[in-house]
Amino acid sequence: MCALVLLGCGGSSNSSDDNSVTQPLSVNAGSDISLDEKLTFTLAAVASPEGGKFTWRQLSGPQIEGFPLEGAKHDVTAPDVKQDQVLEFSVEYVAPDNRTVNDSVLVSVNSVNLLPVVVIKQTAPSTLPSQYDDTIVLSSADSFDPDENGKLVDYKWQQIAGSNIAITDTTSANLSFSHPLLAQNEDVTFELTITDDEGGLKSNSLTLTLQQSNQLLYANAGANQSAFEFSTVTLDATKSTSVESSFSCAWVQQSGTTVTLNNPELCQTQFIVPDVDAPEALTFEVTVRDSANRTDSAQTQVLAEPKALGLINDTGMNRCFDNSQALTNCVSTDFPGQDASRGRDVHASLLDKVGSGPGAFDFTKLDQFAGELPDSSTTFSCVRDNISGLIWEVKQATSGTLPATQLREAQNSYSWFLTSVNNGGESGFEAPARTSCPSTVNCGLEQYITEVNEANYCGGNNWRVPTHSELSSLLSFAQEGSGSVMIADFFPNTATQLINDVVPYWTMQTSVEGGENAFAWAIDMISGKDIGYPKRNLGYVRLVRDTSNND
Repeated sequence: MCALVLLGCGGSSNSSDDNSVTQPLSVNAGSDISLDEKLTFTLAAVASPEGGKFTWRQLSGPQIEGFPLEGAKHDVTAPDVKQDQVLEFSVEYVAPDNRTVNDSVLVSVNSVNLLPVVVIKQTAPSTLPSQYDDTIVLSSADSFDPDENGKLVDYKWQQIAGSNIAITDTTSANLSFSHPLLAQNEDVTFELTITDDEGGLKSNSLTLTLQQSNQLLYANAGANQSAFEFSTVTLDATKSTSVESSFSCAWVQQSGTTVTLNNPELCQTQFIVPDVDAPEALTFEVTVRDSANRTDSAQTQVLAEPKALGLINDTGMNRCFDNSQALTNCVSTDFPGQDASRGRDVHASLLDKVGSGPGAFDFTKLDQFAGELPDSSTTFSCVRDNISGLIWEVKQATSGTLPATQLREAQNSYSWFLTSVNNGGESGFEAPARTSCPSTVNCGLEQYITEVNEANYCGGNNWRVPTHSELSSLLSFAQEGSGSVMIADFFPNTATQLINDVVPYWTMQTSVEGGENAFAWAIDMISGKDIGYPKRNLGYVRLVRDTSNND
């Protein structure tokens, strides 16, 4: 490429003075260049008239350090590129008389990708040769990309010879697998293909000799387990290994409270964890026999643990139904998964209760000082739920006419007024004194709580309104339709007088029903259903206290 500038003056002259004519100005950056990355090329310019100044600049392409450069000729190293690139350089020439001219040259740099070097080594186990059940690791850590700034980006392993080996991950830098059980030595070959950051692929392979095993059958009883009482445990020996294609199993219990194994002649068997008062180890042994009549045995242990108390009661439901009537049992494919077929109630007959109660309920009657009473007691002051640990108020029998009643009579009712709980910004309404209750202050819930705590009722002064889930935990839905879902043997004197067509018992929780947080949740003791109930309305209450927070 060449740049030329012609300059002259008009008219004619017979003078022989050369200064009257300006010499043409030109610069030539040379021919375009093509070469591979990281090789050296020369930028060389010539100009006329001589004696001026050359300046080279890079106009485009991956930047090369050092530019701009002064002088007509320079040796330059092509950059390392991941794909073909075209670089443009310009030269500016300033003549001795300060006239300026420019030219440019293109340099095409070809990407040259060196393929990965694939190296495979066995790095595990540390003791060779490997044996049955060893974890074998093939590493590609010594593989590399010979390009100066190249990197390896993708790995692909595959087995290309020998009996099929179970492999879970074929795309990592390392390959891991378990040494199989073999009756004789066997060669296996693995191939690794590595891809670099320019898309270049290279493969290599490694052949290993896997060793035969002296023992050709291994029983595996499975890992030790822990399980709560009444839950179902599965014993699994299917991971036993034999060089033969099939094997059979036989399970026996070796120690612990005796259980009944379901189909002990199968490799997978189940049993129900027995009732235990403290953690107890149950030991089981499986004998495995293969088709060549080889045998091997292994043991496993199940730690049986008591169910944690202080959680929640079941619903009390002990019957299952179809569309029209009760079923004789809960085994029904047409109506599966019913309440009575799930939960603690299913195992009620196996429970080792602290007290007593229908189904899985476990209550203890307490005297006026919260001392325990026999289950047969007919006179008691409060009741402890041995599942949740909560102590519940037992109402006094009706003895008068409102408002001339005792403090805790069942017929007393209260409006919802609570300031010490999350009330949604609406503390409620205090019903007038001596109307629906005997209090001379007001008939709101907070005043009732205050008076019960001041009386140190049943040995405690931390009585409160229950939460929705706490109050729900007392309900026995097996009694639904009988007039009350409360268990009368432990909670006598439950209110029966309807208020707005229900027998509402308050909870401490505000309901968003009705808007403006003017409603709270209550539970109807006839049906067991919860209702969003206006805080201004009257409702009944059964107080509760937590023995872990007894003031």
